[in-house]
Amino acid sequence: NNNNNNNKRKEIHHRGKLLPESIRTNLLTLLQNLRWPASSHRKGLTSDHYLVLQTNVTNDLCYNDLRVACRELMNWADDNYYYSGIAVTKNFVASPHIDDRDQTFQYAVSLGDFGHGGELCVEGKDEDGYDYVNVVETKNRIAKVDGRNIHWVRSWSGVKDRYSLIYYDTTDRYSTSVSRSGIIV
Repeated sequence: NNNNNNNKRKEIHHRGKLLPESIRTNLLTLLQNLRWPASSHRKGLTSDHYLVLQTNVTNDLCYNDLRVACRELMNWADDNYYYSGIAVTKNFVASPHIDDRDQTFQYAVSLGDFGHGGELCVEGKDEDGYDYVNVVETKNRIAKVDGRNIHWVRSWSGVKDRYSLIYYDTTDRYSTSVSRSGIIV
């Protein structure tokens, strides 16, 4: 926990759950060799590539291996979590935004050989209504956050790529109220 006195908001640092090496290595290899779609699946956001994997697709000839690896990860992390899609990105840089179509929390993962930084930042409020920023380390880790709060990705150093997987649900199947804290630990 860091408290900065020069008019910056309080930052609370978190680390996601470390991924097993076998799952991490398999996913990173698939992402590094992925044939990305020619155009981004989500316009208006800055990334080298942005792909959405919907869960209701069968016989996916292009991305089935990635789908299976993503399912393996979620089975390990939270086998009861229903997700309607996975945002798969390469070098995603986001200004503060809200995923207003989400109906519940999401899981976030980042992979790659990128340098320092690249944390996911999620705004939260304490019981007294004071704002703070959750700074969540997701590199080779998975974290449960609420994308219905304002969030963004910090820049990172180095020239290596940063990949991310965001598991989300836009159906009302298992909707939950918004988490004031911004992160579910």
